[in-house]
Amino acid sequence: MAHLKSSHHGPSSRQGLVGRAALSTGALMVGVMACSASDGGGASVRQGAGEQEGPSFFEPDAPGSASPMGNGGGVGGLVESRPEPVGGISIDQACVIDQTTAELVEQPVDIILLLDNSGSMSDELEAVEQNINVNFASILASSAVDYRVILVSRHRREVRAEDGESSTSICVSAPLSGLADCSAAPEPTFSERFFQYSTKLESTDSFDILLDTFAPPFDESDREEKFDNAPLGWSAWLRPGAKKVFLEVTDDNEDMPVNDFLNQLTSMAPAQFGSDPQNPNIVFHSIIGIAEKNPVSAAYLPDEPIQMATCTGNGNVVENSGVSYQELSRLTGGLRFPLCQFGAYDVVFQRIAEDVVLTSSIACDFPIPAAPQGSELDLNNVAIQYNPGNGTVPVQFGQAPAYGACQADAFYIANDRLNLCPAACSLIRSDPTANVAVLFTCESQLIVPR
Repeated sequence: MAHLKSSHHGPSSRQGLVGRAALSTGALMVGVMACSASDGGGASVRQGAGEQEGPSFFEPDAPGSASPMGNGGGVGGLVESRPEPVGGISIDQACVIDQTTAELVEQPVDIILLLDNSGSMSDELEAVEQNINVNFASILASSAVDYRVILVSRHRREVRAEDGESSTSICVSAPLSGLADCSAAPEPTFSERFFQYSTKLESTDSFDILLDTFAPPFDESDREEKFDNAPLGWSAWLRPGAKKVFLEVTDDNEDMPVNDFLNQLTSMAPAQFGSDPQNPNIVFHSIIGIAEKNPVSAAYLPDEPIQMATCTGNGNVVENSGVSYQELSRLTGGLRFPLCQFGAYDVVFQRIAEDVVLTSSIACDFPIPAAPQGSELDLNNVAIQYNPGNGTVPVQFGQAPAYGACQADAFYIANDRLNLCPAACSLIRSDPTANVAVLFTCESQLIVPR
């Protein structure tokens, strides 16, 4: 993922409604369209019902004026041509009073990997160990993504045996970690890209353990890191400003309700995970007991419903389909894979790594532009316009009231940012020469949830 660092230009700029710069070149121009004047001399932003307050900056039918999305002489930086409305969204009256240039800045990714150490997970943990370097870290490294893996799971200190603790523990070697090999590894060895909080992750309480080991004081002594490598908890390895991607691997389900987990996670570290538990700033992938698709390594996408059927590959008998993890994956735009197909983990880890790379390549969330001096901006009136790189008709995205109400050609506002819905994000990422503009209009752009 990339985030945007903005620089401000005054109202004397006359470069048009939408300043354009290709995303592939690392820049984006954001056009700001005001809806009303503020009561005082300062600027403000409000999120209301989308009703206009105060006088419009112009009347579109008045003599000598021009609608910014219609024909006219471009007075005050108004656009001289009207893009055809797409998706039923039309922007007919607004005026340009300012614009902001946004410079694309690379955003690192912190990947928190949660591996169940219960007795039924030996085959799955072995498959993860075999694939975490070859089919996960190598893809991330070759893509030049600035990534870090934080593993929360019990470290394997000896050669894997069929019985005993070693069969349900994991050892990560080079090149991801600093450990040459796992033939005799008394403790994990960290690297620039790898850290491990070594503790036993149970089959039904990974949420509890994750929260309890985030930072001291730790609730239970047996959840402290086994090698005294993390006195400050796994939170010490998180980087400010990094996108947070979770991956859970388990054959069971979580006891803690998802809403409770998100409430605690966002409240204890809003700067890391977002401040809104309904729209957390995380992506949660899961490899769980969900039934196989065709092919068996295929992912369930966020818009596919929760599945109750369980996987059966390799003769596995799993406890359940991991409904809580499914719910969290769907909420955060994550992928879901069947746990039983550990022979296909090479494809699964490649797919997750590719998703991380894709998430890190082109920004699908943008800062809300500051209100220009002397104006008030209504966030309900904001729209996003996608200008295809091939010069075809622009697409204007409407505003969903929340992530859960996402539609194609839509976005939502959360954590003080404009976030493209998954379909809109995929559309823009598939067009490397696309241009995007954020528009503030004079009427509500909220769409009716289906």
